[in-house]
Amino acid sequence: MTTKEEVQGTWNQLAGAVKSKYAQITGDDLAGINGNIQQLAGVIQKKTGKAREEIDDFLRSVSNTTSTTVERISEAASDMATKASESLRDGYDYARETSRDGIKNARETVQHRPGESMLLAMGIGLVAGLIIGSSMCGRRNY
Repeated sequence: MTTKEEVQGTWNQLAGAVKSKYAQITGDDLAGINGNIQQLAGVIQKKTGKAREEIDDFLRSVSNTTSTTVERISEAASDMATKASESLRDGYDYARETSRDGIKNARETVQHRPGESMLLAMGIGLVAGLIIGSSMCGRRNY
């Protein structure tokens, strides 16, 4: 699917090629055309006196080159998106496996050392409670 930006980029490339080949064509000449190739060919013919067939051949060749450029850019963007997706999937898989290993290790630790695990959980809860309590007291003073 072609986006508005791709169409604008293609038109900009075509307009640049026209101005480069036909110095008589100005940006003002191109401004009123709004992407209409037939109208563009008419303006070129009127300003330069060149044969319509010659102009049409030139515009076709530029259009083909521009289309090829847009296709290459689209393919490159698609490849980058695919690689980014694969990288993200790999990162997710790694995080999932690491989390599973961590949970497994935590369960084994709790099973083998239930008393120490209980004291550790209580200590963490106490510290968290103190931090939350002190932050709430600090806010009341303001």
